[in-house]
Amino acid sequence: MDSERFDHVKTIAAEKGISMQEAKKAVCVPLSKKVDIGYVPPHAWEAYALCKRQLSWYKTSPHFGRILVVSSRNLAPWGLVEEVRITNSKFRCRTFPGPDEQLALLDRESYQAAKPEAWEKIDSDEKKRNSRWLKIMGIHRLSYEELFVTHCANHANFIEPEYFLEGEEPIPYSLGKTTHLCSACLELFNIIGSEWKKKLVVPCPGAVLFAGMASNRYYEVIHGDAYDTLALKCIL
Repeated sequence: MDSERFDHVKTIAAEKGISMQEAKKAVCVPLSKKVDIGYVPPHAWEAYALCKRQLSWYKTSPHFGRILVVSSRNLAPWGLVEEVRITNSKFRCRTFPGPDEQLALLDRESYQAAKPEAWEKIDSDEKKRNSRWLKIMGIHRLSYEELFVTHCANHANFIEPEYFLEGEEPIPYSLGKTTHLCSACLELFNIIGSEWKKKLVVPCPGAVLFAGMASNRYYEVIHGDAYDTLALKCIL
């Protein structure tokens, strides 16, 4: 939502004695069960060094410059319409695409056209941080370069699904377990894959660490009636 609409929402919250929590570090913090109503201001997408490059997708999305409100309660009485609703899912994926299949997703024109320029610009400092992060997560057989292919393929699958559940339209799903994924908030917050009515998303390590989401579990992201990111409701 724009700043004027957000100020109106904040006023309603204050009148009801509700404090809205700002995402000052990771943008996924408002997804935590501990947060009743949270929000992500535009500058937050660049505030956390570990996620800054990854969240460059926000700048190229239709939502750039807008404020995201994340709530565990129904905000319809406040005049807001859900952009998406996030709920638990029983879906499980038994096998994931291998390196060759992942690289094929990266070759698609849809992914190449959608990716922001900063997404693949990994400097030496970030490479060092990522190498340390891999050790912390217990990943020893993969280099970050190899893991980054999975990160790219995963986003590519939500842009033009190759791996999905069949229904009235494709329901794309994440292509790895938590430790192999990155920036899942882009799918959870409808930055990537907003055209699909449903998505099945596994949280990345950051969403597990900062928001307490369940590792290796799929969450169902259901598109609401609005496209203007008025609000996002979480039932976790």
